[in-house]
Amino acid sequence: IFLSSMSVYGIENGVIDKSTPLKPNSAYGKSKIEAEELINELQDDSFTVSTLRPPMVYGKGCRGNYPRLVGLALKTLIFPKVDNKRSMIYIDNLSEFVKQLIDNRSAGLFFPQNAEYVNTSEMVRLVAEAHGKRVMMTKLFNPLLRLLNVSTVNKVFGDLVYEMSMSDYENDYRVCGLRESIKVTEE
Repeated sequence: IFLSSMSVYGIENGVIDKSTPLKPNSAYGKSKIEAEELINELQDDSFTVSTLRPPMVYGKGCRGNYPRLVGLALKTLIFPKVDNKRSMIYIDNLSEFVKQLIDNRSAGLFFPQNAEYVNTSEMVRLVAEAHGKRVMMTKLFNPLLRLLNVSTVNKVFGDLVYEMSMSDYENDYRVCGLRESIKVTEE
């Protein structure tokens, strides 16, 4: 089982579907494609290869953008209210998906994600709520966010999703929804 990344597509905004070309724009994304190709060469009748391209993974102790959002949720009283969608996956959902791959000896390319897309503002609200805090949401800052148009702003407030049908598989691996996963992560 190889954990690749959504980064192999090299896009910061949009919808990824099965026809989206691989165009990594970072060394990380390029290294993931190279690794996928090398590992796939090993597949034969006695060696199964499963490649996962998960979106952002979050959960207790995770690194990356999630802890930054948590920091903002706990420090700020006001946060931009944006209408965005992000594909993400809670670590327990990813773990269940991997367990099912092992149990079923499944081979191929997989795109696990949570059952619902994540809205950044809603996630910040849920994190604050889990800590007994309240964050006021406002659209007042939205024009400024559009003007900034920098990579970090796009990663946090832009849309980047897998088409949901790409992540529907025979067995349900989504053991925890967004609200509950944030609550458990922040305990």
